[in-house]
Amino acid sequence: MQFHLNGVKGAGNPLDHQFEGTEEPDFQTSLPAEVDVLIVGAGPAGQLLGAQLARFPEITTRIVEAQHGPLLVGNADGLQCRTLEIFQAFGFVEKVLKEAYWVNETTFWSPTEDAKGLKRSGRIRDTEENLSEMPHVILNQARMQDFWLQAMKSTPTRLEPSYSRKLHSLELPAAPSDSVKVVLERTDTARAGQTETVRARYVVGCDGARSLVRKSLGLQLKGDSQNQVWGVLDALVVTDFPDVRLKTAIHSASAGSIVLIPREGGYQLQKLEQHERVADKKITKEALVNQAKQIFHPFTFDVREIAHWSVYEVGQRLTDHFDDVPKAEREDRDPRVFITGDACHTHSAKAGQGMNVSMNDSFNLGWKLASVLRGQSPPKLLHTYTEERHAIAELLIELDTKMSRMFAAKPTSDKQAAKDSDGNTVDPADFQAYFEEQG
Repeated sequence: MQFHLNGVKGAGNPLDHQFEGTEEPDFQTSLPAEVDVLIVGAGPAGQLLGAQLARFPEITTRIVEAQHGPLLVGNADGLQCRTLEIFQAFGFVEKVLKEAYWVNETTFWSPTEDAKGLKRSGRIRDTEENLSEMPHVILNQARMQDFWLQAMKSTPTRLEPSYSRKLHSLELPAAPSDSVKVVLERTDTARAGQTETVRARYVVGCDGARSLVRKSLGLQLKGDSQNQVWGVLDALVVTDFPDVRLKTAIHSASAGSIVLIPREGGYQLQKLEQHERVADKKITKEALVNQAKQIFHPFTFDVREIAHWSVYEVGQRLTDHFDDVPKAEREDRDPRVFITGDACHTHSAKAGQGMNVSMNDSFNLGWKLASVLRGQSPPKLLHTYTEERHAIAELLIELDTKMSRMFAAKPTSDKQAAKDSDGNTVDPADFQAYFEEQG
């Protein structure tokens, strides 16, 4: 009430994080010789972990990133309810909710009886009732990472990623009292080839599916490819398709499948299933647009602008554990190096969980690292990260495997044929039911 009546007095608006009297740190010129936590990779998982640890001035944290600056075009966009609850904890969920597209409904389209057109076969609420006070929303990854950068700059340490540095080598400590030795190679033109050595109490690899941290630990992503290729289009589209502003799953009779996701700003995100392997055929954006037109037929599909497009091969893979300690050695030593997100589990984008699970990996690990480094918990606590998050990753792989196959299968109303097809066909009603079951 006093704030309402008298306005802001003294040091400034209490809603703005201000830390006066401290020098602006330089994160780009050089790195400290020793740090508490070194984060490799400045994607969503790395930035969340950085923002979490940056709140503790007594913990020296650094993030290194091979790219030369912040992300310009995002690779992901779906933000689930639980992820928004994390954003609420960091104080910027209102900004996300204001800018994002809210996914309130999902519709399902399948072939007409004569297989010459499309019909709406289902319409449901997107998230189950009473799941969360937060909605499921769509916001470009690059924009979301802007919020993480702001969150880090608003902490006492004013943390920001140190760009143009890629991992060269990682050496595990010989004794518990030793540090992890990390050698980084500069990738900027002025210092290309130069190296920096940093010793860290803990290292976290948030460096994606081709993770050098994971490879340094001798870990492998194990699993299978489904031999399915999916194309992604961020496009401005003019169409007479009735559900163009709703999240929609379309199974055509023979042209393939599309997941249509409205974007903030009027764009559409199209995820199209192809049958060629990426290595076997060079797929162009024109080919993706042509196939989308075939799937949408008889509705019009006029692409006016493409903001971003890519092609990827579907595969579900998982590492055995998410740290440097094999299960047989957990009684003897505690973990010092961790991997998160795509570095330890990869899958398709069908379930819309990849970026969300990655950030939840870091959220799980971050408070544990802070608690151990501040002397509030024993290092044994860190073993629970792999135990808890590996179980979640297994569930994600199971979900994504089934969801991807159902997306790629040809639709049929013959339930027995769908049952006997070994995954080559799917009853649209069964697909909708499975989608609803997964929430």
